[in-house]
Amino acid sequence: MKCYHSLTVLFLLPVFFACKKKDAPLLTSVEGKWRLAKVEGCFSGQGAPVTNKQEIVFHGNQYALFVNDVKENADTFHIKQVNNQTVLTIGKSDQFFVTFTTDAIILTPNLSDACVMTYGKLAY
Repeated sequence: MKCYHSLTVLFLLPVFFACKKKDAPLLTSVEGKWRLAKVEGCFSGQGAPVTNKQEIVFHGNQYALFVNDVKENADTFHIKQVNNQTVLTIGKSDQFFVTFTTDAIILTPNLSDACVMTYGKLAY
């Protein structure tokens, strides 16, 4: 009887390991509404605290920045792939490298010593 019990356990182990929770898929689009969650890097390397509510909205090819619910900036945007990197251009000159995670986008300006900003996805 011990032999059958051990065999049953051996056969059930792969079943438990095969049923692990799947990772959430990475986001693939900037479309929607995003809130600033974290600022890292910057000239000092220390980052900066998020002291006000900053949200960005991407819809179609339109971009808008809201600070404390007041529209501060609006322009067009486009995204393209350059050397296996996603590049976001706002207006004619502001360029950011975009990294997608499961629930956020990370915008890294195309400038040295610039702040790296992480925006969390909001319901839109």
